[in-house]
Amino acid sequence: MNHLSAYLNIVKKQSDSLAASISETSDAVHELISSKFDFASHLTGLLLGNVQSGKTAQLIGVISKLADEGFEIFILLTTDNVHLQQQTYSRVKDALSTFNVYSEQEDLSFLKNKVEKPLVIILKKNTNVLKKWRNLLSSSSYCSGRPVVIIDDEADAASLNTLVNKGNISRINAHLTAVKGLATSSLFLQVTATPQAVLLQSNISGWKPSFVYYFKPGNSYIGGDFIYSQPKSYCIEFTDENELNSIKDEDSIIPDGLRQALMSYLVVCGHFKLLGTNNCNFLVHPSVRINDHQIFSTALGEHLNLLLLMISDDADKIFFVKELRKQWLKLQATKPDIESFDDITETVIDIIEQEKIKLYKLNSTSEIKLDFENGFNIIIGGNSLGRGVTFPKLQTVYYCRKAKVPQADTFWQHARMFGYDREKSLMRVFLPPSLHTLFGELNASNKLLIEQISNSDIKDLLIIYPKDIKPTRSNVLDKKALNMIVGGVNFFSVNPVQTNSVILDSMLRDFDSALKFHKVSYQLLLDIMKYVGDEEPKDWNSIKFINAINALSLKRPTTKYALIVRRDRDVSKGTGTLLSPTDRRIGMELTDMVVLTLYKVNGKVESGWNGNPFYIPNIKLPDGVCFYDTVDIE
Repeated sequence: MNHLSAYLNIVKKQSDSLAASISETSDAVHELISSKFDFASHLTGLLLGNVQSGKTAQLIGVISKLADEGFEIFILLTTDNVHLQQQTYSRVKDALSTFNVYSEQEDLSFLKNKVEKPLVIILKKNTNVLKKWRNLLSSSSYCSGRPVVIIDDEADAASLNTLVNKGNISRINAHLTAVKGLATSSLFLQVTATPQAVLLQSNISGWKPSFVYYFKPGNSYIGGDFIYSQPKSYCIEFTDENELNSIKDEDSIIPDGLRQALMSYLVVCGHFKLLGTNNCNFLVHPSVRINDHQIFSTALGEHLNLLLLMISDDADKIFFVKELRKQWLKLQATKPDIESFDDITETVIDIIEQEKIKLYKLNSTSEIKLDFENGFNIIIGGNSLGRGVTFPKLQTVYYCRKAKVPQADTFWQHARMFGYDREKSLMRVFLPPSLHTLFGELNASNKLLIEQISNSDIKDLLIIYPKDIKPTRSNVLDKKALNMIVGGVNFFSVNPVQTNSVILDSMLRDFDSALKFHKVSYQLLLDIMKYVGDEEPKDWNSIKFINAINALSLKRPTTKYALIVRRDRDVSKGTGTLLSPTDRRIGMELTDMVVLTLYKVNGKVESGWNGNPFYIPNIKLPDGVCFYDTVDIE
């Protein structure tokens, strides 16, 4: 049976372009797997997508394609969220009519199955659930002689070993390792939009992917390039930097930015309702603290009550209409055909009077099932607003959460405004300028990572961030394997290659040693870097520095490059950085430049060298950036 064709026939009823994309992705992922999987060992791969870009539809296609190629047992893991697990189960069951699909509660039905069809089990990453199903699979004969395909959605959350630096193994990680080990071979596909923690796993962890495939989003996808574009997107509205503190200090009085966000949202609600759409969502992300969620919920509730009083008083109503018009005019600038202001005003008043705006707090204290697909909803929360939670018709976002040292993957998961079913011209994101800068940096880093994945070998990937942004949480990264190239620091070769004199003499003929430094192109720097290096690449890896220079040229096109050349140096081996105090000072003054210093040493045997002249490199990247990757450990 052609499982992929059966699934694509269902998808085509929604979108021919989505069906074509799924077909292309499924073939490409299968080709990658075929080139690496030997049916005798355990292979790990990474499927990288964008936040809310339709990864689930693509994953179902991959499952279907693999079933066509003979794979029979699939385990699809979700985050530890009952609603999300049930949502995923329903979606997969509806999509895979040619499979037996089991929820984690259907253990009896599973045990009666005779594997006449491929089977998919949808499980939460929960200790008790994984333990139960590990035992079920172990006691059955299903895994005997068959490879198991495990697809780990949001693979960077919960799955990785959080005790790696304590010499122990966290429970979820241990259970997943045990599930992989139930069969003689397994295919473990990690899926995420924030791969930093996965890509920075050590080579001995068992969780570092052997390959990466990037899911391209559809043409109608709204993502970071639109929301956090340069120059600033029209959808961005700046707020004061301290609204979180001011709402606490002022006894829950609504701050100006939040008030404007609410009024903008009300205009969009009025527009949608006039068009017959009775669903529109507004997301408020103040902080991680549940108490702050309550403060914002109280402030918004009290302000909605105030608006109800204002529209019932002729004098106050004038002020309300004036404030509403300010936001209508801003929205009209990007959507000229927005419904008339008078009609929207009348509709908004009706929505307020009929108390049709619903306030929800979404955090660990919330009820499991909340319906955001109907009605006009304001959702307030923190961490629960990320990872797998989808908000349809999300048109307005207010964000003021801050952190002393932001964690890139966590913050990027909060971009719930990304997606497909948004009215682009009516989208508005309210946040302070500092957070806009942060998200712009995260978007640039994300684009660069995707560029590297598309054009480089996975072993050469570098993750780049400003030094005040962490790529991920430190408890899942093996400190012994983590390698950081920090801007503003000199890196020198301890055991330099000693066979580069002839070629570099030719390339550097026109560079005067008497000059403090030379401004050069990044391409020349790259050409030079091909001929310098270390006998032990782990000590000074020229490929990593080449990748760093390439990354900077893409992410920061205005980066400048300096070359310092010094000749006839009588330097002994093992003398530290090799830089003279003068050259060190020159390099340190060039804070915004990549600085490559080349010393041509005489190479005397008595100085510890091989007896022939050669060039020793020293490189310093610009201040304020940090590159992350891993080194092999035993």
